[in-house]
Amino acid sequence: MNCNDNHIFDELKFLIDQSALIWLTVMAGASLMIGLLWLAGALPAAALWSLIWLLPTAPALFFVVRRCHKKTKVLAQKQQISMMAYHAKQVMEHLQEQIPDTLISDSRIKMRYLARHGVDIDAAMARLGHNVEKYNRLAMAFLQNSDKYEDTLYDLMQPDTLIEYGTHAHILRVRANELGLIALTDTAFFHEIEAYAGDLNVIRDNWKKLSFELDEAYSILNEYIRSLDLKDDPTDKDGNHMSFKMWGEQLQEAFRALETYDTQKAKTILNELVRFPIDSDITKALKGIISNIDEMMAV
Repeated sequence: MNCNDNHIFDELKFLIDQSALIWLTVMAGASLMIGLLWLAGALPAAALWSLIWLLPTAPALFFVVRRCHKKTKVLAQKQQISMMAYHAKQVMEHLQEQIPDTLISDSRIKMRYLARHGVDIDAAMARLGHNVEKYNRLAMAFLQNSDKYEDTLYDLMQPDTLIEYGTHAHILRVRANELGLIALTDTAFFHEIEAYAGDLNVIRDNWKKLSFELDEAYSILNEYIRSLDLKDDPTDKDGNHMSFKMWGEQLQEAFRALETYDTQKAKTILNELVRFPIDSDITKALKGIISNIDEMMAV
């Protein structure tokens, strides 16, 4: 537990120990008084039997003190977690000041480029609830996986793997439809149906068309993403992107986890976020929170 951030445990433990010490002092004083009175002849020897109550009382007091220490530690941990949650909130508010407020409007304007090149962007946005950030994330994910889509389908274009071919053609159709890529959606659907029908020759005869549609989709989406300059988004060491908005949403989720004392969930999210450095001070603050969680849970 970080003593610089959390003093409540030591203070409560001190109060508990002081209370136990006072009670022990009272018991010892009463016992001494009875013993002295017996030695002075003021009390009969039978009065010494009254001291037998000390035997169960002392262990019971020790047990109660230990139990109170444990409960105090839990309360102190929750108090420290609450402080971490407040810290996370401050980091998030600092982050929000840095999020480009022009990204959404820029995306909406530049989406007209997609519409002019055969992309049904209006229908795609309607399906996504007009969530520009989500569309951009899907577009970037599509670009990252476009080669894998084509390579996988080409490898599965065999007589004994047509069912798998149809499954992957279906996945491609769904991804293309999400983005409003009409031509690619229709072509992928054609390959899906023919694969399930077992017509390998038709698939092979139309492979060039599917490959061409994939290349066209990649070219259009790549031009759109480049126009947004999304490369300025947080990027990890492997070149993976995360939008500023998603980064902030994940930090908010970590903040909520801390509020409910779910330190493991918060730590998992924060470890993911530090992979995408936004600002050196923010990254340092997040690493500090993770370190505090580790120290606290180690107690």
